[in-house]
Amino acid sequence: MKRFAIVVIASCLPACSSSSGGGSPTGQPDASGADAEQDSSTAGDTGSGGDSTTPQDSSATETSTQDSGSGSGGDASDSGTTESDASDGACPGSWLTAPTVPASIEVPADGGGVILHAAGVGTQNYACTVTDAGTAWTFVGPSANLNDCNGVLIGHHFASDGGTAFPEWIETSDGTYVVGHKLAAYTPDGGAGSVPWLLLQGMQHGGSGTLSQAEYIQRLYTDGGNAPGSGCDAGDMVQVPYGADYYFYGP
Repeated sequence: MKRFAIVVIASCLPACSSSSGGGSPTGQPDASGADAEQDSSTAGDTGSGGDSTTPQDSSATETSTQDSGSGSGGDASDSGTTESDASDGACPGSWLTAPTVPASIEVPADGGGVILHAAGVGTQNYACTVTDAGTAWTFVGPSANLNDCNGVLIGHHFASDGGTAFPEWIETSDGTYVVGHKLAAYTPDGGAGSVPWLLLQGMQHGGSGTLSQAEYIQRLYTDGGNAPGSGCDAGDMVQVPYGADYYFYGP
């Protein structure tokens, strides 16, 4: 009888503490290429491998949400201009400010501006597979909720039908989606314990909402998500909690 076990790595992650963008971190570019969002043949978040399958829209159901805080806007000025803040349900202007990042994961000059910013909270999922060297954790896809600055659910994130090399983000309001493909990865100093920061390009779109205009995506300020370092038994599955900020750029 084939044995199948589910292993959950129990760690509690805070919401992304740098959601509104921060100063440029220091560190070295991730030269391993082991992340897509990570390489589909090895442990990692959604890979950049050359999966020839055409990515297609897919659905996913996630049940957890987590509040993601952000700074509030200022008071109304004497000129009558009112800056939005969390009290009226709108996100402050800083929520859509493009963050400063290393050159290797910067959005191209013609990539537009930030059209959507979401805090991702969920898991990076792995399966234990047999390799020539024994067994190893292999990335099978993310499963995350996307929240706005007030912690309100606005979408989901998962591997598209094209596989782990083509991560997908979908809006809950109308099903509008974007499927991306990794262009570059970066691991900041002290960040080796978490999945890398990424720059991805939108490869396929659907619907008419905001994500249908997303030409580039950045995954930043990651917390957790790496595969376990220990050995595993073939057939085991593990869900590793993680958090990240996703910035979507378009015209």
